[in-house]
Amino acid sequence: MMSNDELLSNDTPVSRRRTHLVITGIIIAIAAILVTVMATGLRIDTTRVPPANIDKPAQSFRVAWVQGQSLLPQVSGEHFSLSDLKGRPVVLNFWASWCVSCRQEAHELEQFWQANKDKVMVVGIAIQDSAEDAKRFAAYFGKTYMLGLDEDGKAAIDYGVSGVPETFLIDADGIIRHKEIGPVDAKQLAQNINKILGKSNQ
Repeated sequence: MMSNDELLSNDTPVSRRRTHLVITGIIIAIAAILVTVMATGLRIDTTRVPPANIDKPAQSFRVAWVQGQSLLPQVSGEHFSLSDLKGRPVVLNFWASWCVSCRQEAHELEQFWQANKDKVMVVGIAIQDSAEDAKRFAAYFGKTYMLGLDEDGKAAIDYGVSGVPETFLIDADGIIRHKEIGPVDAKQLAQNINKILGKSNQ
């Protein structure tokens, strides 16, 4: 059995230096692993990851009117829902008045709506926003399609929205067929909706 003097003699500057080097090496190794994981994660393009709700029934929602009541004259009250649009394809766009990318796509969505209003409904749902700001945004960019306000955030949660803008293409049977992350382009949007219309006519 070692005496206290022998135990103390092992605690030398050399042994302390060796312990310090081992600990430093472990820290460096952990840091390298974290950097590698983060770098790999940053290279993942989330727009290429198939959303879990594609080809599944669209979640119903109930949102407050911002504008467009005349487009659904059969609906009374201060709210409308997805079921009110049953039988028509829907372009469902989640946006916000404070969103820079939403400004980039504002004219594209309106352009698409003007060219396709006879065959599809465009619905914009503002999230984390106020009705007043949403109305000002709509007036500034000349939006004429239906707009609603997700007052409690439930619609965004149900659709798995992680940021704005995000756009869902829903066919006439209420099935989500496509999801677009980021600002949309009117031409590409038309191509995607025509594919959906083509499938529904087969």
